[in-house]
Amino acid sequence: MIRTNKVHHCRVCDSTRIVKNGHNRSGNQQYQCRTCGASKVLLPKQRYSEERKAEVLRAYQERSSLRGLSRTFGITRKTITQWLKKNS
Repeated sequence: MIRTNKVHHCRVCDSTRIVKNGHNRSGNQQYQCRTCGASKVLLPKQRYSEERKAEVLRAYQERSSLRGLSRTFGITRKTITQWLKKNS
């Protein structure tokens, strides 16, 4: 039988010195980097597709308010604001 070892890397500093560090609210395993101290999930799930993001940003460009977008698409204002900052 062939055994393979997976080597995980820190998402912040790319170090291999990481250890398990409990679970987050949604139950995903958290890891802490011994080098930089970051505590994160190794492989986060992407919640929104690129098409969905583009649709929301097009609606914003048509002068819809953040609160209106939040109600219409069911996405928090904070998330929409982060997308706007990344695209600026």
